[in-house]
Amino acid sequence: MNVSINFECRPGYVSKNGTIPLTLRITLNRKNNYLNLGRKISVDQYDPKLKRIKPGTKGYTQINSFIRRQEVKVDNIIDELERTDQAITFKKIKDVYRGITGKLQTNDFYEYVEGELEREKEETQIKESTLRGYRNQIDILKGFQSKLTVHEIDEEFLGKLKKYLMPKYAANTQYHVFSFLRKYTLRLHKSGEIKKYPFTNFTVGQPELVEVSYLEPEEITKLHDLYDSKELLKHIKKATSKHAQDFHIGARYQSTLQQALVACYCGLRHSDVKTLRKEHIQNGYIVKAMEKDRLGKKKTVRIPIKARLLSLLNLDEKSDLLFEQPVQENGTTNNYLKEILKIAGIDKHVTFHGFRHTFAINSLLLGLKIEVVSDILGHSELTTTQRYARVVDRLREKEMDKWDSFNDLKTLDSQRQELISKINQLDQDQIARIIGQVDELLLGKSK
Repeated sequence: MNVSINFECRPGYVSKNGTIPLTLRITLNRKNNYLNLGRKISVDQYDPKLKRIKPGTKGYTQINSFIRRQEVKVDNIIDELERTDQAITFKKIKDVYRGITGKLQTNDFYEYVEGELEREKEETQIKESTLRGYRNQIDILKGFQSKLTVHEIDEEFLGKLKKYLMPKYAANTQYHVFSFLRKYTLRLHKSGEIKKYPFTNFTVGQPELVEVSYLEPEEITKLHDLYDSKELLKHIKKATSKHAQDFHIGARYQSTLQQALVACYCGLRHSDVKTLRKEHIQNGYIVKAMEKDRLGKKKTVRIPIKARLLSLLNLDEKSDLLFEQPVQENGTTNNYLKEILKIAGIDKHVTFHGFRHTFAINSLLLGLKIEVVSDILGHSELTTTQRYARVVDRLREKEMDKWDSFNDLKTLDSQRQELISKINQLDQDQIARIIGQVDELLLGKSK
């Protein structure tokens, strides 16, 4: 049989959003068939004359690498059909490729996940930081069981894994391992690769609340007063060698504090404050697409600008910039904040992100609804904001503990009243003797 496999998109099949599917043209006995690879690109990224992805396209190397892997996969399917003397039809090739028959599909869980991660990376559905985290989860799983098929993952396996993880890893690491497993086993279950979903009766739970650093209202006021006083501008960083010169670092301290206080009053992350411009100020609101995205989608926040926040923004300047100096990189910013807090007399380690925590916690303490705080912070799920609510609850519990000392105060008052009553029953000679004895004790101590 005459069979050929070539990459070729069909520009006539353009969707409403201007994308076309990646397809392989499989020619069987001079009849063309098109196999959809399940990925899409912009129609502008395809060269119909040369039948290739245009050079310079974002992810050019990854897309071409993906196409080559699919060509190899289809070629292997055809070879296997020939080897087993099966009729080679386009439907059979397509069915095996899509995993309907299950032939030539790997049962290795790690291979399956690697394939999924590669696909998600190519489609920009996964960030590099998330990818690194998932690779770490795979390494931990391989430490428990180096070879693992998709059918071995059941409730019994999860129980054994939990016993293995508990003495070796922190609670949050365990949570991430099980969350990772849950994500991909659910995908396998929905696609029909595994019949029983292993997490049906297995509870993953919630990550433990990590202690967050934040500022109290009086500490915020102290920092804002320091900014208004411009005292930071006087600070000079002394030269550390005879070849160096003293550096007037005060302007950087002042600008860093300005930027951190902006985060404190609106909850923006460092990356969002860094990219904040006048164009984002619209009718008394900060309207900005957040730099941190989820699966390639950026959430836009609308934050009302109130008096304290307004006082920090350079809206009268002709420049498009809102700050006196550029926002430094995160590490540099945090080093400056460490010195600023020391100057302000605040004995706390609060990073720039801690000012975002400060906004969230103090907003809840002030009585803002958690849904409003969640929306301003740009959280995609309310559960993310609830970690701050738990911090607020702990603060309330700590303050309410003061009521437990109420009984102690009552006991002390009762004892004081009893002592006064006994003193009132003494005559003048007895009182004089007691005072004399006390004086002798005091004189003895002074000697």
